[in-house]
Amino acid sequence: MENKALLLFRDIGIIAFLILFPHFVPLPFYSYSVVCLLLIWFLLRKEAKIFRDLGLSKNGLTIKAVLIGIVSALIWVGFMQLIYIPTIKYFFVVPDYTEYNFIKESPSKLIIIIIAAWLIGGFYEEITFRGYIQSLLDKRLTKSSMLWSVIITSILFGLYHWQQDVFGMVAAVFGGLFWAILFKKFDNNLWIPILSHATFDTITLILIYTDKFGNLY
Repeated sequence: MENKALLLFRDIGIIAFLILFPHFVPLPFYSYSVVCLLLIWFLLRKEAKIFRDLGLSKNGLTIKAVLIGIVSALIWVGFMQLIYIPTIKYFFVVPDYTEYNFIKESPSKLIIIIIAAWLIGGFYEEITFRGYIQSLLDKRLTKSSMLWSVIITSILFGLYHWQQDVFGMVAAVFGGLFWAILFKKFDNNLWIPILSHATFDTITLILIYTDKFGNLY
């Protein structure tokens, strides 16, 4: 049996790599995701597991899962548009969110980024955070402390989005909690947070493209 201290240091190192590598290694157009997914694949293989063991079972991709993903995404868009963004704008001076303003230049850029949102926001981020990191924390923590795996993973998910300023990070923490709860509620079916996250990102990008993001009118 591996020493618990060594396991702890290894886990911290893996999580730190998955969070920091995409930001500090200048690989072109989201290709960091390939490196990180290969690392996760390698780590799973060492334990005689595959991505299906993270919740990507073929049987999990059902009409029910698709509907839950879409409906939950609509709920989360509603929360962001009607509650979160108006609230922070009321209490704080919030800088304009400009990270994706370039998609307004043409429909083709919007389509390209929506595809990237499905691959990165949907698949990559959910596999990495809910599928791998949260499941790793579940395994390391006692069953009575599994709530902490949800909380810790969500905070890490927020920190991962530090390029989006403090309000974007807080939104990401809330989003992380939302998708982590979905993951747990539906028996660790990773397809549901993937579909929810990707659909949410798609709607948000369309709102940005049409200048409706964060605006009620």
